[in-house]
Amino acid sequence: MGMSASQARLLSITSRINDIELKSQQVANIKMRLASESEAVATKYTNALNKQALTFTSYGANGATTTALNSDTISGSGYTLKSRNGQTAPSKYNEAELYEMIESGEFYLEKSGKEVSVSSEVTLAISSYDKDLAKEEAEYNAATLKINNKEKKLDMEMKALDTEHSALSTEYDSVKQLIGDNIDKSFQLFS
Repeated sequence: MGMSASQARLLSITSRINDIELKSQQVANIKMRLASESEAVATKYTNALNKQALTFTSYGANGATTTALNSDTISGSGYTLKSRNGQTAPSKYNEAELYEMIESGEFYLEKSGKEVSVSSEVTLAISSYDKDLAKEEAEYNAATLKINNKEKKLDMEMKALDTEHSALSTEYDSVKQLIGDNIDKSFQLFS
């Protein structure tokens, strides 16, 4: 192989190595985005699992009826929402907000002038607020499977890129050695 052909080959190999390194960086960036996506999916599912509500169970002729407590149902159950530090309770709140207000300790439930808690009242309970928990779990499983499949494809692509990079590096070293040998032979002719 002549000097100019060897130099052209070396430049071609260098270009391919740089292309592979760019593709590897792009794959790494995609994997980082997938990690963020995976974290968001897990957070959404965890939030769904953690949604809690206070429920009130009333017993009547038709059996037990359980109702989630919120701004519309709390007074009908015989309870009032009171503040520990003189704040006024919001006029509208949903099941999860009520639970969070009481859980934070800023508010409490009162019945017949006395503070009550879930442990002291048989009719109160804490239950999962999210009625679509099965749907949330299915969405989580589907999203996780999709992310895992993408990651497997990216891992295979990265492995192929690493193999190609290794082969090109070996070829680069060979051509560079060949060019060095050609230079040495050329200079030996003149000495």
